[in-house]
Amino acid sequence: MARYLLLIFLLLTTSTFAQNSFSTLVTTEHEAGRFNGALLVVKDGQIISQINKGYANFQFAVPITSTTRFPIASMTKLFTAILILQLVEKSLLKLDDKASLYLPDLPAACQTITLAELLTHCSGLQNEPSTQVYQTRYSTAEFVKKFIVKNESRKAPAFNYNNLDYILLTRILEVVSKQSFPNLVRHNILIPLRMHDTGVVQESRIIPNLAYGYHNYTFGAGSSKDTLRNDAPKYLSNYAGAGAMYSTVTDLYKLLLALQTNTLLTAKTTAKLLLKPQQAVFVDQARGYPTAGFYYNDQTFTKPVLERRGSIDGFNSVLLTDPAFRKAVLILSNTDTGDLEQLADKLYTEIH
Repeated sequence: MARYLLLIFLLLTTSTFAQNSFSTLVTTEHEAGRFNGALLVVKDGQIISQINKGYANFQFAVPITSTTRFPIASMTKLFTAILILQLVEKSLLKLDDKASLYLPDLPAACQTITLAELLTHCSGLQNEPSTQVYQTRYSTAEFVKKFIVKNESRKAPAFNYNNLDYILLTRILEVVSKQSFPNLVRHNILIPLRMHDTGVVQESRIIPNLAYGYHNYTFGAGSSKDTLRNDAPKYLSNYAGAGAMYSTVTDLYKLLLALQTNTLLTAKTTAKLLLKPQQAVFVDQARGYPTAGFYYNDQTFTKPVLERRGSIDGFNSVLLTDPAFRKAVLILSNTDTGDLEQLADKLYTEIH
């Protein structure tokens, strides 16, 4: 009995120490003006730390809570990749299919681009010409027709991080499923997983608890005295499956649990495509080898980690998890004052 009580004491002490360690680290970053947002740290199915710091709206001093919804920027691409893989499992798509099979009106130079190349950013498409393309509202079909152009200077497929790859994938999803992207993601991911605080930004809807965005482009190099600016108005919906979604850290954890339990995809698909590098070159910019949805990083930590990030003005997000989805760090922020990569690395290293 005494040995059992000692074990419980040690477990509780270790857990309390870990929570205090996370809290101290995040509080230090917040007080230095380098963190404003929500984070979640999990291990073996247990939430070991959940912390909210700062304001969802600075003008009205609205505090960030566990129900604050953040635009997650390019973390949206993980959802889009899952939807593509679901249609592959249903034999409605094949990754070696050419995009032009579903969108025959693509420019002649884009006719041979495959879905696999789009998923891993090796399509050779030009990036959108400027952020001005998000100042006017376009449907996904209009966006594809207006901005999909091949980069003729790239003769061989090579990695080029590109929102247009995933906007084009979004359009293919809509054509094949005959559903809008918001409906498709809602019925195939959000409703089954009860992700009630996740969705796609649509400017025609008022979204409760949605955080405002602020920026000063310091990314960890500034201080609490630096001025924040309101993010410029833009149509986040134009990003579609490349960056138009919002969520909470607890909802995103539901997504990781679903991947762990093969609720959304079969174990075979997950192992072959979601967890396994699909390109042979380690991308320094993304810290990993591209998979169909993540970046497989076997260089930063002692064991491999899957990564996914997002950034649109002040909205920044980070996801780190081991390939078994047993350990994870999730961070959502509505300012760009912090170095979230560095913060997430420290938190992940502290998980024991």
